[in-house]
Amino acid sequence: MAENASDAKIRVLIVDDHPIVRRGLTSLLCSYPDIQIVGEAEDATSALSKVSALSPHVILLDIRMFGADGIEIASRLLRVAPQVKIIILTAYDNDEYILGAFRVGAFAYLLKNSLDETVVETIRLVHAGKRLLSPSLIDQVLRQFHVLAQAHVRREHPLSPDEIRVLALIADGATNEEIAQEIHWSESTVKRRIEELMAALGARNRAQAVAIAIKEGLI
Repeated sequence: MAENASDAKIRVLIVDDHPIVRRGLTSLLCSYPDIQIVGEAEDATSALSKVSALSPHVILLDIRMFGADGIEIASRLLRVAPQVKIIILTAYDNDEYILGAFRVGAFAYLLKNSLDETVVETIRLVHAGKRLLSPSLIDQVLRQFHVLAQAHVRREHPLSPDEIRVLALIADGATNEEIAQEIHWSESTVKRRIEELMAALGARNRAQAVAIAIKEGLI
């Protein structure tokens, strides 16, 4: 049996506590023949009710709303309807929000200043199973993942936090005297600890120790 036009459309639910935002998104998306706005919700209770009743494919969800934040709402929505794909659409570029959104299962994170075409294309790509991030946030998120990866490496590495700090200072060109002042060690202690560091890393000199530390993601 042939698929009818309504079934072929991407069913979208808009969840935002600002009526003007909901109206603006509805006005924008209604002009695209492959997208159907099936409903709007202004809070968590309404969103949970409508996701069950309306079976949307995609939800456009604000991150900060009265009563509950978008991360919590996204988690609750996905427990009720695990097949739905959530796009966080927000004005906030906070690292905690971005990571939290993807952690609970959101498919995309877009800023509200994104171009109209970007919002529409994101809906289509997310419906097709792609995960996306607002282009202006990519560098920010990659830096955050680098920090997290570096923290993980440091936790797993046998070097102490002080030893890693010494390596970072050496990489910045600090002398033994400057390192001693920074860490509150004696210069003789600094010299001995650097020798121990080089031995632990299998490095012949300070430069090689720094190169190894960088390669292993310690600094």
